[in-house]
Amino acid sequence: MKPDVVLDEEDFTLGFFTSNYPEIDHNKFLQETIGNDGYVLQEKIILPARLSTNAALFSACSIAAGRCNPPLIFTSHNSLPPQYTSLVARPKSPRTIIHKQDAAIKVTAPETNLLFSAPLLSKTEKTVESFSAVFDKTSDILRSCKMAEMHVARTWIYLDDILGDYEILNNAREAFFARWYSAANHFLPASTGIEGHVIPPAPLALRFCAFSGKDISIKQQTSPLQNEATEYGKLFSRCVVVGLPQNQLVYISGTASIDKSGASVYTGNFTRQMEFTLEILAAILKEVNGDFSHTAQATVYLKNHQDIDACRKILDKSGFPASRALFQLDHHVCRDDLLCEIELTAVIRR
Repeated sequence: MKPDVVLDEEDFTLGFFTSNYPEIDHNKFLQETIGNDGYVLQEKIILPARLSTNAALFSACSIAAGRCNPPLIFTSHNSLPPQYTSLVARPKSPRTIIHKQDAAIKVTAPETNLLFSAPLLSKTEKTVESFSAVFDKTSDILRSCKMAEMHVARTWIYLDDILGDYEILNNAREAFFARWYSAANHFLPASTGIEGHVIPPAPLALRFCAFSGKDISIKQQTSPLQNEATEYGKLFSRCVVVGLPQNQLVYISGTASIDKSGASVYTGNFTRQMEFTLEILAAILKEVNGDFSHTAQATVYLKNHQDIDACRKILDKSGFPASRALFQLDHHVCRDDLLCEIELTAVIRR
């Protein structure tokens, strides 16, 4: 299986895979994805509920645990097939070292460090202390890999009940950033904060990626059609761009129909919310000399599964590469009046 997009550097590659998962011959599919020298930095699998009891069989960990971060596995609507996405690193030269730890994989090349965490799950208690412990694990992993919080470019955060627990998450996140962040010395990572029902169940699941080294730059990219989320008290950047010697890795946060004042717009109108969300994404990509053709991976979140057909038509009309996207149905966004959200990762050759 060939990746949809390859980020090709002098000493390593990152391959982005997205596919509807074949329900037969799991091992062949996974072996073709990881190969003999690949390391699975991230793996996200969305399964219809009827297949959740056999979830482990859908992960590359089942065939090469020593070269894989554990997957994020979600349950979703039974109308969808199993969906699979992964990010696979491969060394191109002896100068590249890929080291797997219990909770992360680090790729080290000359003047370049990439760190991708395993999913970090909270305990069953829905408290600020329980959620804060997950953020504390982030710091522990960074320290063990000789990196720091300011190197984090992207976080993915999933709450089993986002409408009920979002304020707890924000309090825990604020406490974490208060220990090291100030507007004068750094920016915040891009992020997704969304509802997601993980296997095994947990109130909160988080994973992150971080980058450091003389040959790497990390910068915040503003959104032309939105203000920064920090202006209404949410601690993430709309977009973060990681500059590598030969490529830009563009992380666009979970994006929904929110205007420059921070207000939800087109309430009750799914079509206009989806169209405006795509306009926002396209405007950000244009700022970094990109467009939808540079999409490496994306996830589309819909509050109501009945909107999937309309969603696909809107995506096709916009030129959005739906074949590189996962779809999560019947999942709440962070506000009850938002009907959809899209997160996107792009690779743009310098």
